[in-house]
Amino acid sequence: MINKKSKIFKGDIYCDEKGLIFEAYNIENIDSSSCRVIFFDWLISLDQSINQGEAITELLKAYSSRFPSHPMTELLMEGQKNTWKIRRRRRVKNSKGAIL
Repeated sequence: MINKKSKIFKGDIYCDEKGLIFEAYNIENIDSSSCRVIFFDWLISLDQSINQGEAITELLKAYSSRFPSHPMTELLMEGQKNTWKIRRRRRVKNSKGAIL
């Protein structure tokens, strides 16, 4: 059987399939604004069936002990506190039936 996984290891966390958070932790001298951009990209690409709060908790479990003062750890901790504020945009039909 052919293994279709990438040969490049990008973490083994179910909620970071693209490896965006993994890569953020491996970028040297990354700043908090760059981490924020990566976080929002990760959030947008997160499968809708995955609970955002649980996903952030999984990422923190995986990375916070190894990178306690990393800007992404700080951002994930902030995101964990404010998961109720993170919402996905819902599609809404207008009066003519077009999806917005």
